[in-house]
Amino acid sequence: MPPSAFRDRLRAGERLLGTLVQIPRPEVAVCLARQGFDWLFLDGEHGGFGPAEGSRTLAALADAVPCLLRVPSADPDVLDDAARCGAAGLIVPHVDSADQAEAAVRAVRGRGLVVVQAESREAVTDIEALVRVPGLDAVFVGPYDLTASLGIPEQFDHPDFHAALDAIARACREARMPLGIFRMTGAELRAHEAQGFTLLAAGTDGTLLDAGARALLVELRGRPRI
Repeated sequence: MPPSAFRDRLRAGERLLGTLVQIPRPEVAVCLARQGFDWLFLDGEHGGFGPAEGSRTLAALADAVPCLLRVPSADPDVLDDAARCGAAGLIVPHVDSADQAEAAVRAVRGRGLVVVQAESREAVTDIEALVRVPGLDAVFVGPYDLTASLGIPEQFDHPDFHAALDAIARACREARMPLGIFRMTGAELRAHEAQGFTLLAAGTDGTLLDAGARALLVELRGRPRI
C-alpha cells in the first residue's frame, strides 16, 4: 500500500490497528504483517530500528503493510536520515510544542507522514496550537511518558490522565487531526476508541511472542509453569 493510500485512510478516520515491532529482524515484521495488521510501528526509540534496519525490513515486507518508523529524537539530522528509508511515515517522540512540531515537518520535507507524540504536560498545554501545524498528519499519545510527566506514573485510571486525554482528543476533533495511542492490551485500547482515537497500536512483538509460547505450554501441560 503506498503512503498516500495510508494517509487517506488515516484522514478518513478509519480504525487502523497496529502493533509495536522492537526486534529489528525483518522476519519478525513479515510474520506480523501476515496476521492482518493495518500498519506496523517500527520502534527506533525503545527498540532496535535505525534507518538501516528499517530499510531492510521494508524491503522484506515489499509493501505488504504500511510501516511508521519511530525515531529516537526530533533532531533534524535524525529525521532526515530516517525519512530516506522509505517508511510510510515517521513517529517523532517528545514533541512538546507547536514550534517543535513545525520543525519536525520541515525536517521530513514531505517524505512520508509526520506523526508527533504528545506525551508531556507541556504538550497538553500547547495542544490547541500543536494540532493546527500545517503538514502534520497525526498526533499519537504516549501514555507511559504522559503519566510520568503528570507525576502519576502508570496510573492510567487517574483523573489527571483522563483529563489530559480529553484535552488532546477535543483539540484533535476540532482541528480534524487524526489521533492515535499505544496500549499494551486490546481491552485497554478499546476504552479509548469512543474518544476518537483511530490510529491504534496494541502490544509488542515481545509480548505477543510471550503470550503465544505461554498459551502453547498451557495447552500441552494443562497449567502454566511459574
